[in-house]
Amino acid sequence: MFSIVMASFSNDLVMPGAWTAAMDVGGKYAGTVSGAVNSWGNLGGALGPLVTAYILHWSHGNWNLPLYMSAAIYLMGVFCWLALDPVTPLDAGRAVGSNRDRPRG
Repeated sequence: MFSIVMASFSNDLVMPGAWTAAMDVGGKYAGTVSGAVNSWGNLGGALGPLVTAYILHWSHGNWNLPLYMSAAIYLMGVFCWLALDPVTPLDAGRAVGSNRDRPRG
């Protein structure tokens, strides 16, 4: 029970930073960015138990593989957060392929 409580507590410590980063990056599109973050998180939460069950079936009940895969996914998340630049907001006019990116003349 203590481990579950600490996991929930640790998750709640991260949430303000995650929503703040979505607001910093999204700017006037903060709602869209927050909705996308929430949607992808819910998709992962919905698929996680199913994928874990398949991995457990495939590995004949060995819990080490799903736990190592979870750790690897969290580690990839760390690198994604390190690559995030929350200081530079999204700008619809500077989208890739827009006319403003092309040289004039």
